[in-house]
Formats: sequence, C-alpha cells, structure tokens
Amino acid sequence: MYSSVADTPREDLLKAYREFLEQRNGDMDFTKGFSRREAWLGEAAGWEAQFAGAVDAESFNRAYLDFREVKNLPLPVLALLTFVKANAGEAYGVEVVNRVRQKRQDSTQLFHQIERLLSYEETYHTRILIGATQHFGVQVKGAWKPNLQLRLLIGTLAYAPGVFFHPILLASEISGVFVFQWMLKRVGEIFRDQPAVRESMEQRLTEILVDEVGHVAFNRMAVGARGLAAARSMAPGVMRGVIGTTPEYKALGFDENVLKEMDRFDLHHLPEEVLRRSYFV
Repeated sequence: MYSSVADTPREDLLKAYREFLEQRNGDMDFTKGFSRREAWLGEAAGWEAQFAGAVDAESFNRAYLDFREVKNLPLPVLALLTFVKANAGEAYGVEVVNRVRQKRQDSTQLFHQIERLLSYEETYHTRILIGATQHFGVQVKGAWKPNLQLRLLIGTLAYAPGVFFHPILLASEISGVFVFQWMLKRVGEIFRDQPAVRESMEQRLTEILVDEVGHVAFNRMAVGARGLAAARSMAPGVMRGVIGTTPEYKALGFDENVLKEMDRFDLHHLPEEVLRRSYFV
C-alpha cells in the first residue's frame, strides 16, 4: 500500500481504473445513481435474515445520540450501532470534502473526473452500512451531530492544500481499509451462530472494502515517494482520530494491540474475495 505505483504513465493507469469503475458501477449517472450499485442495494433490501435476539429500539437510538448509553446494549446490537455510526461519520466527511473540493476541480481532467466518481461511491457506503438495520427491526432516529474532533479531522482534510490533500487522504483510506477489515473479522466472531445475519453484514463490509482498495490505489497514483512516506507516517495518527471520533469501535474491542497491527498491515491481509475483485496498481 505504501510502495510506488507501477512504472506506467499515470494517464494509462487512470484510464484502466476508469474502465474498472465502469465495469463495477455500470452506468455512472450522478442524477440517477450508479446502475449496478443501485441494483445491489435493491437485492440487499430483500435479504430476509433476522437477528435472533432481543433488540430494544429505544436503547439503540439513545446510544446513537449519546455514547454513554452504549453500556445498555448487547454486543450484537453494539456491532450494528458501530455500522450506523461509521455511516454517520462517513456521510458527514463526504459532504464536507465534496463541497470544498469540487470548487477546485477541473472537470475536463480525467483525474478529477475519477475523483468525483470516487466521492459518489462513498455515498453508497452510507447506504450499505445503514441497510444493516433491516435485520434488527430498528430505525435510526434523531439528528446525529459530529463531535469537535471529527469536524477538525474532516476540516483538515477538506481544506488541505493540494500537495498535502492526497497524502492525508491516502492515510485516511488506508485507515479505512484497516478498520473495515477488522470489523469484518469482528462481525464473523459476534454473529458466528447466526450465519444469515453474519453473511449480510460481511457482504456489506466486503463491498466497501473493494471500493476502498481502489481508492487507495487512486491516491497512490496522486502522490510521489515523499507523499507515500508522509501517508505512512500519518496513518496511525489518522487511525487514532477515527477511533476517537467513533468510540463504539473501542467498545467493540478495538484496542492498542489492534492498533499496533497497523504497522504490519498490508493488502495481503485482506480476504481473497476482496483481493480478487479489487483494483490494484
């Protein structure tokens, strides 16, 4: 993830990635949505798995608004809450960064065209994650508000000068790959006795991981050797920021020992399905 990209003209790599995105997303119409992603969401909405356990919707929504209420949730419901909170933070980040970045982008350049496509892909992550609530019979209520730490983290990313933006974003994307692959393992443990629910939640995380691996590749194209080194040095700090803004991860078991694994983490640690379906350079 931190190595230099292939010794191929960047424009050729970008064209290849654009072709990959067309195959993965189908018709990429910002007004109608990406056809294959909409079809995936439509299929997922029909998954009938139901969590076999008690779920108190009021307790869930209290914990959604106030982390201190997490203590009242059983572990499987906490896992769902972590899905939803990851969704909330990601949705906020996408909105802010898009609003700022699109003013600076040259829509005639392939690089910026792809950058916009990837931003739209992130909106599907929001829908994929929150869709897991269907298996628990709960609906998210109340207005989630980003805390100061998250606002500072996203603000730093959105307003960073171009030379710093992609190294920071690369560090963020790598952190995202790391935490989502950790969640994939954790979901397998928590829902081991409920295979239908487990499979649905794992498939949601897998869809996101396939995208995120491609996003890492794209941002590696955007930085040089110094940018890669900077991203590597920043990644643990960014990861701490992510965990700090979403304390549900810690409640779910993400501790210092897990964080130390990030120094050794690379793409070969990902599941075979993710590696098979992802874009690399």
